[in-house]
Amino acid sequence: MKKILSIAVTSLVMCGTLQAQEDKYMGSQVETTVLPNGGIVNQEAPISIVKTMPHQPNVVQLADGIWSIEGFAHVNCGVIEGENSLIVYDTGNDIIDGKKFLDEIKNVSDKPVKTVIYSHAHYVWGTTSLLENQQTYNIIGHSNLNKNIKESKGLGSSIPELAPVLTARAYEQFDIYTPNEGDDAPLFSSPIGKNEKGFMQVTKPVEDGEELTIDGVKMQFFTNYGSDTDDCLMVYFPEKDVILNNLYWPFYSNQYTLRGSMYRDPLPWMEGLRKIRDLNPEYLISTHTFAISGKDKVVEAVTNYHDGLAFLYDQTLRQTLLGATPEEMRHSIQLPKHLAEWPTNQLTYGEMSHYPQNIYNNALGWYDGNATKINTVEPSVEAQKMIEGFGGKTKMMENIITAMENKEYTWATQLSDYLYKVYPNDQKVRQQKADALRKMGQTTESSISRSWYLGQARALENKVIIPHMMLPEVDEVIESAPGTYVNLMRVRINPEKSVNTNEVIVFEFTDVENSPQFGLHIRNGVAEYIENPTTYYKEKDVVIKVPRALFANYYSGKIDAEKLLFNKKVSVNTNKSEAQWLLEQFDWFDAKAPILKYNKVISK
Repeated sequence: MKKILSIAVTSLVMCGTLQAQEDKYMGSQVETTVLPNGGIVNQEAPISIVKTMPHQPNVVQLADGIWSIEGFAHVNCGVIEGENSLIVYDTGNDIIDGKKFLDEIKNVSDKPVKTVIYSHAHYVWGTTSLLENQQTYNIIGHSNLNKNIKESKGLGSSIPELAPVLTARAYEQFDIYTPNEGDDAPLFSSPIGKNEKGFMQVTKPVEDGEELTIDGVKMQFFTNYGSDTDDCLMVYFPEKDVILNNLYWPFYSNQYTLRGSMYRDPLPWMEGLRKIRDLNPEYLISTHTFAISGKDKVVEAVTNYHDGLAFLYDQTLRQTLLGATPEEMRHSIQLPKHLAEWPTNQLTYGEMSHYPQNIYNNALGWYDGNATKINTVEPSVEAQKMIEGFGGKTKMMENIITAMENKEYTWATQLSDYLYKVYPNDQKVRQQKADALRKMGQTTESSISRSWYLGQARALENKVIIPHMMLPEVDEVIESAPGTYVNLMRVRINPEKSVNTNEVIVFEFTDVENSPQFGLHIRNGVAEYIENPTTYYKEKDVVIKVPRALFANYYSGKIDAEKLLFNKKVSVNTNKSEAQWLLEQFDWFDAKAPILKYNKVISK
């Protein structure tokens, strides 16, 4: 039965009903083009992008008192006119974006901005510029938004302890490690930068269906329809017949982000698109794509976008029922022609091959039902045995060269990775892997995949340094709730060093009101967080009285345990050497010597 089902799934690809994803990476002819910045890309990518994503600055007036400011930044800014002030939807990536928006707003109205609405946590960083020191204002957002900004800068970490890895991976995703010009230059400008941020917290959290009238403008909020975060906020202005949203994108919705994040559920996303359709607005303003005017055009757009999502979700479930594995589905599930040709279903951001596995994993976990996957060979051992099976290092390198000549770039990257695991110091091996990754990057239409491919290729060539994780900045630690980072220290405990320890260490923050204490019980390889040490069953063994700024410098890798404890502003209830012994049972990461992903030489 299993064999029959597997054949049924395979036939979907073989008969031409669906196009196999690997074709363009495994021998098919893909034409490339050169971008104005010199970047070599799949020629389809820039052709598709200009159809749906504003690249030239433009202020579009949809109706009296309704504007969409497009092409000035990575995100659009929607503007609604009230009786005496303006309402804006999204403020940009930084204060520079906010200033650009404000300059354009002043060209169409002399009223001040007094209400800001956040579509979600990604574009909240230009607010101080837009509010321009207003003494009275409203900042409206989802009830989760302030928390998400504090925990992961809005990147959506499902586990806050892993935010440093998520941040580092976001840098890989958004072209931080590719040059501005030349063959490896990016398809999109990066939304991540070092410019000053101007976030202001939500002052008015809203609930799903809640209605407000602000400055004579009626509005209704919808919070149950998430897309790429769990803090999305859609707004309907019934009297102006306009909806502002983060559900309709200029490209196929990114149902899984390679940087890692919370599970993106297609169901509420689709439900939100149906809500837009059912409200039947005259105008639709979206975070990234062109505004739409006309009820029929709005319905057509959101229906085709909805159906693209529905196809992915339902066919993933259908093929799972037929017995397909996640690996098989990443090749077999592709949009049918009529949906693939709808402009905003283009795959210039993520790739369809990334998404079925994410849905499957959310439903059934990592195990695909094949008993050979229950226990597998350790990766470095597998790599060694694969090299031996090919006849040795030289033979495998010859196979990689052949694969590259045949444009079988996926196969070349897989083989080169085996060699890299065993010979990470061999620059010829590193270059072979870099060459294969670069070809993958030039072949894909996806800006996300391209950034990962080219960034890692450049790291293998020692042109850039890519850290495995990025420690929080000192001000991030200070601005968090006082016990937050004491709690996060749990996952730094070294079990080998602490296997015989049974002691409670407490931090007392001397510069915080009432000098609160937060502790960790180091107990035989585990560190239990103690929110209130005064009521804990075990007595405090070591109490470190320390200003938060010093603790923040320690946690952020600026100073080590010794420099922390022997600072004049720090006192300990016992011998400082004993306190140091306890602190050194936790991993400490030196901000000046980050853990590297592809640059660090590993001895074999």
